[in-house]
Amino acid sequence: MIKLIFLLTGAQVLRQRWYLFALLGVALLLLSAAMLYDIGSDGLLSVPLDVLAIFFIVEGAVQLFLAISKELRIEWLTLLKAVGFLFVAFLIFNIPGDNNDVSAALFGIMFLIDGIFRIAASWVLRGVRWRKQCFTGVIEVVLSILIISNWPFHHHIAVPLCFALLLLSIGTHLLLMARQAHLLTEDSTVTALPVFKAGGLRRWHSSHYSHPPFPEGNASEPLIVCIWTPVGSREVRERYRLIDRYIAAVDVHGVISTGHAALEAGPDLYISHYPLDDIARDSGSFRSVLRAGEHNDMAGRFLPSLASEVATWCSPDKQILFPRYNRVALENYWASYRADSTYNLTARNCSSSMIQALDVSVEGILAQQPYAGVKLFIDPNFWLLGVVRGRAEEMTWTPGLALDYVQLLKRVIEPQAHQLWPLKLWYGLRLRILLRRDKRKPSRSVVD
Repeated sequence: MIKLIFLLTGAQVLRQRWYLFALLGVALLLLSAAMLYDIGSDGLLSVPLDVLAIFFIVEGAVQLFLAISKELRIEWLTLLKAVGFLFVAFLIFNIPGDNNDVSAALFGIMFLIDGIFRIAASWVLRGVRWRKQCFTGVIEVVLSILIISNWPFHHHIAVPLCFALLLLSIGTHLLLMARQAHLLTEDSTVTALPVFKAGGLRRWHSSHYSHPPFPEGNASEPLIVCIWTPVGSREVRERYRLIDRYIAAVDVHGVISTGHAALEAGPDLYISHYPLDDIARDSGSFRSVLRAGEHNDMAGRFLPSLASEVATWCSPDKQILFPRYNRVALENYWASYRADSTYNLTARNCSSSMIQALDVSVEGILAQQPYAGVKLFIDPNFWLLGVVRGRAEEMTWTPGLALDYVQLLKRVIEPQAHQLWPLKLWYGLRLRILLRRDKRKPSRSVVD
């Protein structure tokens, strides 16, 4: 999440206000130290986390209402967000009757599942930091066992302890990144920072280009993110909702479909990365190309335009529009990136290429907004954005993850007035009344 704050505020703001991030990092370290001391002294936490739990309860209730009121049908992504907020609130909320035994057990199970998933994904994909990721997964598994076993610390301090450790981690990262930001040069990009170069399965992110400050006003032509989901681009044989959305689907001929992602900024700038020769996509040979190592690198190609791609394949089933972006920076980045067309199914694919270009396009978009960092921290969509990006960088970018990320990013950088809780409820009620009266279901294939 710290990386996202740096990305959205931009290199110019970081160079000028790096000391503010350092002070915030110190404050978080002191707060986490105070919480750890408070827990260790008497086994109790004087700083109540129930206020944070109430925040999640209210947000979850509003999201739940919106999920069942949008267009007279269930909005599953919003419903999932609502359940997630309520679940987090349950984990945080102090319930004296059971000493938080249930929430601590669930917290431990979450750590266990995440640790196992992290180990499995790292072992299969073998990115440059796969050993470190495996070690982190082992730590999560061990921590989950300690939490569930009620030793060496009791269940009622498990959640506060993890929250204090989270603040400790964020504060440490802020201090390290503030020091790095102080060394940025004029017209540089935040992606030149070591923490950005270390992200992902391979160190592909190009920072050798000029990145001017974010312009004022809208661009002459919008930036369009195009997503072909695995299910939307093929006639599938069987449906597995989560696997089909985030990984791949198997069509009626037994061929694996992973979908596709591309980015268009006017007729003369189109980023769509493909392998030069088609990858064997039958179930047996597909597993062998999943590893991110150099032995799976292959020659790639960039398609010339969206029109030509639609003519030879099909139209994207999702399009997200961004009217404000840094056109000059994107052109400079694209000139540098396209010099190397190497394709890797997991480390340098269509989705990762599109996301990197989108990073360049929106870097610094919140630079002129006062208290941008504070506003991001209190925006639930921003926290979800950080979760999606973190998972994708640990595993790999897929069209499904890219779609979730782009939709959340648009909500973060282009917030609507009805996102405030009272206005959300009013908006949902009004929309439900209007749609019930008109009996219509407008399309959501294009988000502008």
